[in-house]
Amino acid sequence: MHDDAALLIGTLRQQRSALHDLVERAERISALNNALRQWTQEPWFQSIRLANIRGDTVVLFASNAAALVPLRYRQQDLLRFLSQVLKLECTKLETKVRPAVNPRLTRV
Repeated sequence: MHDDAALLIGTLRQQRSALHDLVERAERISALNNALRQWTQEPWFQSIRLANIRGDTVVLFASNAAALVPLRYRQQDLLRFLSQVLKLECTKLETKVRPAVNPRLTRV
């Protein structure tokens, strides 16, 4: 992370505001996305990223539609992993094809 970005995030963490809450949520989603990499090392999964958590639904973005095919067949396994390992109370997956703006976002 660039020094300016780190300084900005540090300042926002110290302030109690909606922006502070937004930064915390973004950091949580980023940490969960990184932890999600434990689930499988299969190449297709590198195209999947955790985008959001809304209630009992985990929203996943795929950089291409082909990555969603194996995910469809293994979604119950993934939901079990999210519940048991990551302690997320989710019962549904919502998937969307959203190519990454920056290719580094799909790799950990």
